[in-house]
Amino acid sequence: MKLEQLLAECPKCGSKDKTVERKFLDEHKAHAEMKCIVCDKCGYVFETKEDEKE
Repeated sequence: MKLEQLLAECPKCGSKDKTVERKFLDEHKAHAEMKCIVCDKCGYVFETKEDEKE
């Protein structure tokens, strides 16, 4: 996700607060991979791990 997209308002509720959910890798306790980026207010999913691969 680009910085402009990260700073953009949510299309559902207009909030700018987002949370990046991560999954910690079992073999490397200090490393994680992104699961998704979610709006804090309404739960709208901006981007998932599968979107990043494309």
